[in-house]
Amino acid sequence: MKRTPLYETHKKLKAKLVEFGGWEMPLFYSGVVAEHKAVREHAGLFDICHMGRLTVKGPDAKAFLQVMTVNNVASLVPGRAQYSLVCNPQGGVKDDIFIYQKGEADYFLCVNASNREKIYRWFLDYRSGRNVSIEDVSDRMGMLALQGPQAPGILHKILKERFRPLKHAEFFETEMAGVTVMAARTGYTGERGYEFYFPIQGTEALWNLFYENGREDQLAPVGLGARDTLRLEMGYALYGHELTEEISPLEADLARFVDFKKEEFIGKEALAKQQEKGVPRILIGFELKIKNVPRQHCKVFYQDQEIGEVTSGNLTPSVQKGIGLALVQSEYRKKERDIFVGIRDKKIPADITKKCFLKK
Repeated sequence: MKRTPLYETHKKLKAKLVEFGGWEMPLFYSGVVAEHKAVREHAGLFDICHMGRLTVKGPDAKAFLQVMTVNNVASLVPGRAQYSLVCNPQGGVKDDIFIYQKGEADYFLCVNASNREKIYRWFLDYRSGRNVSIEDVSDRMGMLALQGPQAPGILHKILKERFRPLKHAEFFETEMAGVTVMAARTGYTGERGYEFYFPIQGTEALWNLFYENGREDQLAPVGLGARDTLRLEMGYALYGHELTEEISPLEADLARFVDFKKEEFIGKEALAKQQEKGVPRILIGFELKIKNVPRQHCKVFYQDQEIGEVTSGNLTPSVQKGIGLALVQSEYRKKERDIFVGIRDKKIPADITKKCFLKK
C-alpha cells in the first residue's frame, strides 16, 4: 500500500490505519463521533494527500476540458474553480472532479484517488490533435483540508495581513511555513473551510503549522470515518457509491452540473436522450423512522415491491438518525411515498427526504 508523507505523524497520533484505494490511511484518531463533532463545532484537519492531481495546459486546454467534462469550463476565470464530472460515451460517470483555472491556458484538476490513473489515461487517449499537455503531478504535490467554523480564524491567524476572504470555489496562492500554497475555498464536509495544494516536501511542515495554530480553537485531526459521515449528512456523492460508470449525472440528481448548451462533450448524446425521456431511476435521500443503520446495497421497497438500492447509509452524529441515499425507480421519488429499507431481514420504515440532512 502507498503511504502519504504523514504516515509517521498518524502513527504518533495513534490513528487507526486502514487500506483505502490502495493507500494506508487513518480511519480515525480519537473516534469517528468526536472527530465529526469537532468539524461541525470547531475545526478538523485532514490528510488528503492520496487524492489525484493533474495539470492540463496549453492553447487548447480550455477547449479540451470542455469536451472531456460536462460542466461549462468557459465560465471559469483565473482564481475560480468548479465541480464537474467526466463521463463515458454512454453517459456513465468515470469520476467527479474539481477544476481550478490558474491562468488563461493553465488548469489544475483534483480527481479521486482510485480513479487517478484511469482519468489520466482517458485524457491522454483524447489528446490527439490538440495543443495541450497533460501531466499527473500527484506524486509531487501534497494536499490537506482544514474544515469547520473555526477554519477561517485559524488561517487568518497564520496569514495575518495576507489573509483573503474567499467565496465558495475561489482560490489564491500564498506562502506558509516557507511553502508556496494554493488555498482553495472548497471541501467535502459542508462546513466553511479550505483545501490546500503544495509541493509534497512541505506536507509535514504545513500539517504542524495548522495543528499548532488550531490548538486554541479545539482543532482535531480527522480520519476517513468522519469524512464519510460529514459528506453523507450533506448528501454529497461518493464515487463507487452514488457515482459509477453505470450511473449517469442525471440519475445521481446532478443535472445542474451538466451544461447541455455546450456544443460537444463526451456523453452528451446519451445524456440528452435521458433528459428528453426522463431517467428510469433517480437518487433520493431517506431517513429511517426507527433507529437503525442502513448500509450500501440494502434493498429499498414500496409495499412489497423492490424499487431500488441504498448507495450510502449510516447513523450520523449530527442528525442522530439512520439516513442514506438510494437509487430508486423514478416514479417513487415523491416524498409522500412510504418506503422501507431492508436491514438484516427486516423492513424498516423510512421517509423520503431532501438529500441534505443537516438542518443548520
